[in-house]
Amino acid sequence: MKRLITLSGFVAIMVGLAAVLATPSQAQNKKHPLIQFTSGSPTGGWFPVASAMSELTNQMYDGHPISVVAGAGGVGNPKRVVSGESDIGVSYGPFLKLATLGGNELYKNPAPKLRAIAGMTANKLHIVMQEVDGVSTLGQIKAAKPKMRVATGPVGSTELFSLGEVFKTYGISYKDFDTWGGRVDRLNTSGRADAWQNRQADLVNFFINDPAAKVIELMSGRSGSTLLSVEDSVRDSLVKEWGMIKFSIPANSYPNQPAPVETVGMPYVYFATTDLSADLVYDLTKTIAENKDRLGNTHSSFKTWEPKNMPFGLGIELHEGAARYYKERGWIK
Repeated sequence: MKRLITLSGFVAIMVGLAAVLATPSQAQNKKHPLIQFTSGSPTGGWFPVASAMSELTNQMYDGHPISVVAGAGGVGNPKRVVSGESDIGVSYGPFLKLATLGGNELYKNPAPKLRAIAGMTANKLHIVMQEVDGVSTLGQIKAAKPKMRVATGPVGSTELFSLGEVFKTYGISYKDFDTWGGRVDRLNTSGRADAWQNRQADLVNFFINDPAAKVIELMSGRSGSTLLSVEDSVRDSLVKEWGMIKFSIPANSYPNQPAPVETVGMPYVYFATTDLSADLVYDLTKTIAENKDRLGNTHSSFKTWEPKNMPFGLGIELHEGAARYYKERGWIK
């Protein structure tokens, strides 16, 4: 009898120990339907960060429910999530606000279910140009009417939108370049890089964090490459119209850049709708906030990023699951 009691005690101890030592996925044993996270181009910065955070969150669930796919850009991603094609997306606060309100040139129908999850690092507008027809600055383009070949982002991308808004403030449209004998190509990240390297483009732009390895590579491989500043009056207009933020790219961040370059930017935002589980959003938010080192290994921009800023500058209301986590941390009330 004594031996049986001892054996039973031993079994109880081992069961308890197994529970303590279980992996997060074993201990949680959570389940969730499969969902899609639409991010950015596989060659850009959004995709690897979204993949890393989804991978860690998936460890809490049976079946690894979150899959990451290439996105439709900062303008296009809200449309995918609103339509139900995807469940989580990446965009920027001004676009999310416009999508929520509807009735504008970007988003016809309002999307009141959109909710923000987390603010990530700020991306900045990079405009790289080589002098053509005597034009070396943005302010010279309208008067000179150069035969300039522009390579920007595809339809729905932040690159296409932001460069178009810059040109508009200078009194230029994309159609003007065709009229002047040039052209505008709407290309993904790798397509723009190829166009620049093959000298099929005179001006390219990226909405990316600095210093960007891709931009360093492009400017190093082509002499005469210049990173352009945006005039302060133009930046003021973009701040007022779209809620962008004024930024300076420090001197010597890129080849042939001896002085700071003045530009605009925005933090990119993870978002979903109220239809997505609050528990899953909570877990994703917690994963992002508590894995700064992993994020830093994924992208250098996170070295100076502060998780406590995640609930701010998002443009729209927080998702219930994200707000729960931020309140627990004391970051919001």
